[in-house]
Amino acid sequence: MTAFQWLAVPALLALFLWDLWHLGKGPLTTGSRLLRMTMWLTAAVAILRPDWVQAIAQMLGIGLGANLVLYLFALAFLWTSFFLYARIVRLRQEMTEVVRQLAWMRARRGDLS
Repeated sequence: MTAFQWLAVPALLALFLWDLWHLGKGPLTTGSRLLRMTMWLTAAVAILRPDWVQAIAQMLGIGLGANLVLYLFALAFLWTSFFLYARIVRLRQEMTEVVRQLAWMRARRGDLS
C-alpha cells in the first residue's frame, strides 16, 4: 500500500463510521446518510483497488480509470448544481408566500407601520 492509501482509506472509513453512528439522527435524511456512506466506501475501494476502476472504465469504453472518475464527478457536479438551484427557487417561492401572508394579516389588522 502507498502512503496515500494509508492516509486516505482510514479517513474514509472514519467518515463512514461517523455517518453510520449518526444514521437517523440530525438534519440529514436517512437517504442522504446512506448515499454519503456509499460514496465513502466506493472511494475507499477505488483507492485500494485502482485496477478495478480501470477495468470498469475499459468495459464502458473509456480509456483511463482517471477519466471515468472525472466524468462521474462532472455529472455529480451538474446534478448537485441543478438540485440546489431548484431548492433555492422553491425556498424563494415559499419566502414570498410567507411575506404575502404576513402583509395581508397586518393589513387586516390595520397595522401599516
